[in-house]
Amino acid sequence: MNWNKWKRDNNKRADTKRRTTGFTMLLIPNSSDSAKTVEITYDHLLQLITGAVATGIIIIGLIVSMIYHNRNLRSSLEAAEQTAGELKATNNELESTISALTDQVEADKEIFEKIEDTISKREEEEALEAERALIPDEIPVKNAKAILIEDPYKDSTGGQTSGLVFLTTKGAVVAAAADGTITHVDSDDGNPFYNRGIVIDHGNGYVTYYKMNGDVSIEEGDTVAKNDVLAVLTEGGYVAYEIKQNGEFIDPETMIRQEAEE
Repeated sequence: MNWNKWKRDNNKRADTKRRTTGFTMLLIPNSSDSAKTVEITYDHLLQLITGAVATGIIIIGLIVSMIYHNRNLRSSLEAAEQTAGELKATNNELESTISALTDQVEADKEIFEKIEDTISKREEEEALEAERALIPDEIPVKNAKAILIEDPYKDSTGGQTSGLVFLTTKGAVVAAAADGTITHVDSDDGNPFYNRGIVIDHGNGYVTYYKMNGDVSIEEGDTVAKNDVLAVLTEGGYVAYEIKQNGEFIDPETMIRQEAEE
C-alpha cells in the first residue's frame, strides 16, 4: 500500500513539473464569441526571446555600423568639399595669373612690334643713308673759299675739263664727294695744268675725278667716306672736278644743286 501511495505521489509531482514547463494564452477575437487558446512552452519562449535578442543585437550592430560609416562618409564629404574649395581657389589664382600673363604678353607684343617697326625704319633709314652716301653730291673743296669759275684751260689741248673748276687758295682741302674706293692716283709732274689726279669709283655707276696741284694723302685701293680728305693744295690754283654716270660725263653742278635744294 505504501509503495503504491509513494508511486502515486511521485506521478503527481511529475505531472506537476510537466504542467509547469509552459503557459497557455487565451485569445478571444472581437468578431467571435469563441475563445482560442495558445500553448507556449518555456523552451519555445526561450527560443523566441533568444531570437529577439539576437535580432536586436544584429539590428543594433547594423545601426552602429551605419552611424559609423555615415560619420566616415560625412567626414570624407567634408574633406572632399574642402579639397574642392581649395582647388577652386587655386584654379581662380591660376586663372588670374594666366590673365595677367596674357595681358603682359599682349603688352610685350605691342612693345616688340614697336621695336620691330623702329628697327625696320632704322634699317630703312640706314640703307637710304648708305645709298645716299654713295651719291657724289658734296662740293669737293673744303676749308677755303672756293670760287666756281669758267674753265681757264677749255681751249687748251689736254687741260680742259668736262666738269667744274674751282679757284682756291693755298691750304685748301680736296675731299671725297661720296663713299667709294680709290681706283687711280696720278702724280704726273709733267702735266702743265694739274700734276695730281685722283679717281674714285662709288660702286653705283658713279665715278668722280679730281685734278689739282697738291699733296695727296691716299693711295690706290683705299676706301674713303664722303668728305674724307684726299689732298691738300700746296699753293693757290685750280681744282677740276668731274663726274661720270654709267660711263658718261654729267654736269656736277646738277648733283650739288640737288643736295642744296634737299
